[in-house]
Amino acid sequence: MKAAYQQKIDEGELDIDTAQLIAIEALDNLSHDIERHDKAVQMPLLSLLPFPSLKNRLKNYFYRHGIYPEVNPPVKGIYLHGRVGRGKTMLMDLFYQKLIAPRKRRIHFYRFMADVHQQLAIISAREKHKANPLEKIAKRWAREVQVLCFDEFFVADIGDAMILAGLFEALFNNGVIIVATSNCHPAKLYKNGLQRERFIPTIEQIQKHCHIISIDGETDHRLTHDKADIDKRYFLVAEQGNQALAKFFSSLLSSEDNVEHSDCIAINNREIKCLRRTEKLIWFDFFDLCSGPRSQLDYINIANTYQSVFISNIPQFSGEILSKVASGVEDGYQRKGHFLNQLQALDDEARRFIALVDEFYDRNIQLVVSAAVSIDQLYKGQELAFEFARCQSRLYEMQSINY
Repeated sequence: MKAAYQQKIDEGELDIDTAQLIAIEALDNLSHDIERHDKAVQMPLLSLLPFPSLKNRLKNYFYRHGIYPEVNPPVKGIYLHGRVGRGKTMLMDLFYQKLIAPRKRRIHFYRFMADVHQQLAIISAREKHKANPLEKIAKRWAREVQVLCFDEFFVADIGDAMILAGLFEALFNNGVIIVATSNCHPAKLYKNGLQRERFIPTIEQIQKHCHIISIDGETDHRLTHDKADIDKRYFLVAEQGNQALAKFFSSLLSSEDNVEHSDCIAINNREIKCLRRTEKLIWFDFFDLCSGPRSQLDYINIANTYQSVFISNIPQFSGEILSKVASGVEDGYQRKGHFLNQLQALDDEARRFIALVDEFYDRNIQLVVSAAVSIDQLYKGQELAFEFARCQSRLYEMQSINY
């Protein structure tokens, strides 16, 4: 892994970064630890078993109960944290690519949690009195995965926060090694969240089973592209951005493409209006795509169907305070440190836009947009400032990706 990283530096793809070098050293050591651990656990009796899943379950049981004390203890994973643009995802992806392990999985954290919620719903419907569904879910993952790589570990939802303590304990107890990236130290996860005290065991599990490594630094590597490479797919409305969008859309068409205008598509049993579309290209107005009853599942569906997505008229998320009555509760009811009658303008749309960018970035979907303001001026609120910083950084990087 270190050789692959050095090659990227030699070829000019990366600049030397001291914090990244420390992380590379730790990830390289982890890769070797996993390989040595796998060789050490080739127990003679277990090797005779014909079922890999049973073999792995027995190994994990033996480790936890000390039946094979001569075997190395379970390998600790790595939790990489640092501000946006520090190369966390790049480092984890390089580790994943070079890791020699048949049972490995890289997954965006929100997708993992979506799978967990789905499995909980299935278990709840089938087994009304299941004592510990999280243990069952963890065992399912452990049968399929030895090394689980999470990108963008972040907790904002109280439902996820309540689930994670029991789930992570069960995953670690079943021998799963976790490598994760996050914008914040574990101790700051779900900060100021509702009933955060119930999330503390999750933090303790992470700190116990993972090496915590900071790659903070002054350089945002996503902003080091030449200025000529920026804004190739990001146009300003005031500078005829929608016309530029139309020209870009036309440039991607082939003679065989049949362009549909002002159509609607059905996604997850809901209609979404689109301005133009072909088999692989689609163009939306921002509010059709990010306002109203939209969810992450909608954006996953779009990413599964289209290679390029155009969005026009993205507004500035102003953060202006809206006066609203908190229906059903007293006006003074407080949620996450904010009064419900003092909501910030367009924050719901901003959350959906963050989810959209995350999905398209992760799936390498070409995103071409027109917006009211430049990328660094998009979000002016306070509630989502931390989350939106990552979104802005990804938008910058997506301008220079070759699709």
